[in-house]
Amino acid sequence: MPSPFRRTSALVAVVLCLSMPLAVGCRSYEVRGRVVGGSSSGTVVVVDENDPRLQSRGVGNARISIVRDPGRLNARQVATGVSEADGDFVIPLSEFGAGWFHEEWRIEAVRSRRGLAEGVVRLPRPGAGQVLLVELGASDFSEIGGLGSRGGVGEDLAAEVERWTSP
Repeated sequence: MPSPFRRTSALVAVVLCLSMPLAVGCRSYEVRGRVVGGSSSGTVVVVDENDPRLQSRGVGNARISIVRDPGRLNARQVATGVSEADGDFVIPLSEFGAGWFHEEWRIEAVRSRRGLAEGVVRLPRPGAGQVLLVELGASDFSEIGGLGSRGGVGEDLAAEVERWTSP
């Protein structure tokens, strides 16, 4: 007959093995990064914490949103945040598997009169020494595809973005 100690040890081992994925997936994850002025096409990339582009002048008050499953019908915005005055941001993300599972997330950033950026990335694993670098695109929406030269379409777009992004 097995000893009570042996049964208890086996039960504890089984409970730990079954609960480990839940503990990892449910713990809050933080998306960290920096928003900087960039090229004419706004980009979002994962970079090492010592990437020299992170030393560029930061852009504050940029609105950042994170979308899960961007290529699917059930894509949904799961978190938002705003960059600090120096361009740095930290956005808590409590989605299951964030930073652990091999999946893509769309990161969108917009700053009125400063530009916009979008990119699909795999979030860095916790402790990997990586952050997001958000390089905002054109500072004037009329620069995007020559919209400003076609009967004021660029101005209408800029007004709509301003209306939806202003606090």
